[in-house]
Amino acid sequence: MLTLSITGFDADPDLVTKTVGFEPTAVGRKGELSPSGKPRTFNGRWHEAESQRLVDGKQHDEALALILVRLKGREDQFARLRTLVQPKQVTIYGGLYVPSDAQCGVWLEPDQMQLLAACGVGWGLDLFTGG
Repeated sequence: MLTLSITGFDADPDLVTKTVGFEPTAVGRKGELSPSGKPRTFNGRWHEAESQRLVDGKQHDEALALILVRLKGREDQFARLRTLVQPKQVTIYGGLYVPSDAQCGVWLEPDQMQLLAACGVGWGLDLFTGG
């Protein structure tokens, strides 16, 4: 999976959607039950580009491209988001699941890193290996 996550803010998540200019795939409001059944302690908004487990670099690159399309041209909107909503975290995250006997790599190109930086978006990837 690969998801753009905007979390840890007090404003209504609908304001985030209005500010960034595209719809989320999921929204969580403080006090509502999370998937784990516990009440949420923060507001959040997620835009999932890929819901399946990522198993190789090509799949990561394709999912990342879908998120970058959403970001491109919205640098000013993300700057406004940081001022208006003040989220604690704006990041792309996901997991890469690779068999223990396989070789796999992921990469970010300079223009991709530049766009992420201009929008104030972090990037992280959990790596999982197994049989």
